[in-house]
Amino acid sequence: MRNIDLIRQVKQQSTGRWQSILSSLGAEVPLNRHTACPACGGKDRFRFDDKEGNGTFICNQCGSGDGLDLVRRLFNVDVTEAAKEVAKVLAIPLTKKVVFAHFGENPQPPNITAVEKATKLIQDATLGQSQYLIRKGHTCSIKLLKDGSMILPVKQGDELLGAQIIKPNGEKRFISGTRKKGGYIPVVDFTGTPDTVLIAEGYATALTVSQLHEGVVLAALDEGNLLPVATWVRKHYPQSKIIIAADNDVKPDEANIGKIKAEKTAKVVNGWVTIPPTKEKADWDDYRQQHGIEAAKQAFIEGAYQVEPDKQKTGNNLSQMADNEKALLLAERYEGIAVHSDSEAFYRYVSGVWKKISLLELGREMGNVYRQHNTNFSKRAVNNVVEALKIIVPVLGKPCNDVIPFANGVFNIKTKVFSPHQPDNWLLNHNGIEYRPATPDENLRDHAPHFHKWLDHVANSDPYKMKRIFAGLYMILANRYDWELFLEITGIGGSGKSVFAQIATLLVGEDNTGSSNMAALDTARGRAQFVSKRLITLPDQPKYIGEAPGVKAITGGDLIEIDPKYEHQYSTVIRAVVIATNNTPMIFTERADGVARRRVIFQFNNKVKDEDKDSRLAEKISSEIAVIVRRLLATFDDPEDAKALLLEQRGSGEAIEIKRESDPLIDFCAYLITLEAASGMLMGNANIYPPVPRKYLYHAYTAYMQGNGNKNALSLTAFGRSINNALKELGKRYIRERTKHGYRTNLELNEVEAEDWLPSVP
Repeated sequence: MRNIDLIRQVKQQSTGRWQSILSSLGAEVPLNRHTACPACGGKDRFRFDDKEGNGTFICNQCGSGDGLDLVRRLFNVDVTEAAKEVAKVLAIPLTKKVVFAHFGENPQPPNITAVEKATKLIQDATLGQSQYLIRKGHTCSIKLLKDGSMILPVKQGDELLGAQIIKPNGEKRFISGTRKKGGYIPVVDFTGTPDTVLIAEGYATALTVSQLHEGVVLAALDEGNLLPVATWVRKHYPQSKIIIAADNDVKPDEANIGKIKAEKTAKVVNGWVTIPPTKEKADWDDYRQQHGIEAAKQAFIEGAYQVEPDKQKTGNNLSQMADNEKALLLAERYEGIAVHSDSEAFYRYVSGVWKKISLLELGREMGNVYRQHNTNFSKRAVNNVVEALKIIVPVLGKPCNDVIPFANGVFNIKTKVFSPHQPDNWLLNHNGIEYRPATPDENLRDHAPHFHKWLDHVANSDPYKMKRIFAGLYMILANRYDWELFLEITGIGGSGKSVFAQIATLLVGEDNTGSSNMAALDTARGRAQFVSKRLITLPDQPKYIGEAPGVKAITGGDLIEIDPKYEHQYSTVIRAVVIATNNTPMIFTERADGVARRRVIFQFNNKVKDEDKDSRLAEKISSEIAVIVRRLLATFDDPEDAKALLLEQRGSGEAIEIKRESDPLIDFCAYLITLEAASGMLMGNANIYPPVPRKYLYHAYTAYMQGNGNKNALSLTAFGRSINNALKELGKRYIRERTKHGYRTNLELNEVEAEDWLPSVP
């Protein structure tokens, strides 16, 4: 949509609704009453007259204008940006397709180019002392570019928005595309829930503030950004005390903008203000330089005062609003909110991932909205707002398949670029691991010795098997469910199988792992627990015999039915890797190759000696997980290399051995020799008597079953349907041709190998 078209549409749809729109944007404007100006903060100099429903106002300090002019002054932006703020309230899409919604202070995602550029500059910068800061008396180490400029990350929570560069001469600029609004430079960052959050304008001032008072310290970049930053802090840390370390912008016969903006901010967030007690223009860094740190500390603490917030409007303020307008007020309480198109469940965006939020929590939050506006409500009224919210908020998108989600961002396996979390990645979880680039000399043997020892043990010191096991772990880390493979780790007890499952869980995060059994995967109710998981573990499986429809559907990426409790039943794709661990290999009765071609078997048969057992091995490996992750990414820079290794393992000797032990038909096929043409044994049938196992293939099969004490031999029809796939498991080609004597195959019996069960005659 063109800017001019957006402005026109906003003005048209806002007519007669400006009072509620401004209230949604944080400005309480009673009609035709003198009150404080929401833009400049002046007392009793503002009147909202709303002529012809256009939101008109008059301020003795600011002048006059319409509703859009007032929004422009509220946010200190141009008219286009003001129109975008109003468009959010009116739920007017800014583009044809709404990718995601950030309600409140984050209307747009950060520019990816700016984020990537900032990330690279910060990673390439070196620690040193800034000449700009040294001149101000600060000798702390800071990230510096080659020309001595400081590179300062602009953040919001865990999200990187860009960066500010301050040259040695003090010249400041932002990396092009940096999202400034609501962003800050952390001097003392968040760790848990802080008692106090201190917000200054500039970075040097924030450095001084960190010496004057304990707490989280943020540089809001300028006075116009104090309110967005403080609002974000209040939303995420409602119990923390917020102190605005204001600049004293005193000038003769002019408004003290620093004080006005600080007090306006404190009023909105119920915070405190402290301002340097000077007669000239000064910030707290200037005051420290002039009077010393101890005097500044005393003045900072003694000068702090709380700004009384405006009283909430009384009366039935929400009663005349439509449900969709009230739903927008509810949406503003969250950093981002979306709805699942099938289950109609709500998800909120928190620290890089979308977390499910219950209807009870939404209802209680809407109750808080009603109470804050002194409006009575009923359960039905709250439910109506929640129903309207389903229509207003965007639909939850599909998680991005190209990224590995870490706690501090995502690694794109295609571009090899690490970047901060973005809402439109639509991630439902991350692995909880902090990503850091690998050092040039990093290796498993020296930097992850416990993991390397375990890997060497379970692979029997076979370097090829070690790499294939490593490939399996990469599939889990990268969530390559789309490879349509699953892992079965089988072998004797005490050989390291459970440690494999524990390492897999560490790679994706415990919250992203679902654990159950094969039976649960076969039912819609049982599968519900795995919908948002990246890993499904089937530990210590008892002996399983069946067709495994659940595993086949999940690993095949099929749309499957989900029946969650207390929610709508729906169908979805479960995007998770499946691993099963057992002492006895699973037996699959499905003969159509649907399971066999997806099954990758690893044998762990090297039992740990009693004297070598370490009850804390998993704990020790967990401390090495960051190294393991980096080596996985470095080893499989091309993910297809990992997939190729797993396909090799699928047809490996140890996998064939397991399949022969667990499937009599495959074991029988191992006794067959393939010819180039259909010149071998005839298929035969059950009516030929006596049986001739050296001539007829089906007779050889029944002789094998009887000779090995196996009951329930396949019927001739089932045998004919199944033998082709069984031969494929062994890498053998099957040919048959119709002749006047019946079907002739390209198979011959290896009578020498089969002498243990083959009858002596005929």
